[in-house]
Amino acid sequence: MNSTNSCPVEGNSDLYGLGIRIGIYVQMMTVQLSGLASAIFKTEDTLGQGTIILVLATGIVLVTLLQEENAIQPVEVFPILTLLLAQVGVCRVPYWKGQTTALIYTFEVGALIALFAWFWWHGMDTLHRTCPDDKAFFFAKVSIWHWFRTLNKVGSVFAIIGGVVSVVFYLAALILFTFVRAANFVKRFNKKEGTKSKEEDNPMGFGPVDFLVNIGAIVYVEMALKWNNISGVHSLATPGQFMPFFISIAQLLSVFYGVGKGLLSMAADEDDDSDSGSGKTS
Repeated sequence: MNSTNSCPVEGNSDLYGLGIRIGIYVQMMTVQLSGLASAIFKTEDTLGQGTIILVLATGIVLVTLLQEENAIQPVEVFPILTLLLAQVGVCRVPYWKGQTTALIYTFEVGALIALFAWFWWHGMDTLHRTCPDDKAFFFAKVSIWHWFRTLNKVGSVFAIIGGVVSVVFYLAALILFTFVRAANFVKRFNKKEGTKSKEEDNPMGFGPVDFLVNIGAIVYVEMALKWNNISGVHSLATPGQFMPFFISIAQLLSVFYGVGKGLLSMAADEDDDSDSGSGKTS
């Protein structure tokens, strides 16, 4: 580990540039809004697939940079790693459809938790740094090299335990559902009356905790970038920032369109019910 006084840090816009960060932020919120709309209007929520693709792409870039010599510093790793963990943590990927997507999601959860533990226990010592100290947001400006590192080590242990339990449960549910679906294939597709889709059950719900996690992750990342004087990652001028930014905006607009369509459908159903009631009265 080399330490000098040459600050600020020149950031990597290909990993956490402004367009990429905004894209992740908007997508995190869009996933929550989509889940809320799915619960209210009993519609299908498929944004989880786009989320895991973005997480996978960003994770691949991060791992590639970690393997290159002097390509990335610890102060650059922990914000984006925490952001990716928060994103997959609040993402809903139903196990009853898109088994390939579900398996990729399970792999991502396990890989990110493992990377998180590796970084705080060992990885940050192997990376070069150009500043004498690096700061993180924990309701105040704190150093990442002292008690905050110990806190994250302990957190990584609990994350591993929780992640193993969750992954095992998720895979078991996926295998069980696949078996049941195969066993009841003819019955489920031939019997149209009395069936109920999994989307109507909506067990992959949402909650205020998800929004708090999203907001906390955004503040955590942005304050880390500000306090560590990381430059070169605050502009949309480069072409590489456009794609994730506009994709996330398009996803958000599609959710708003779905909400508007659902509201119009509900209004039409209410009008039909009122007309039917007035007809019976007359």
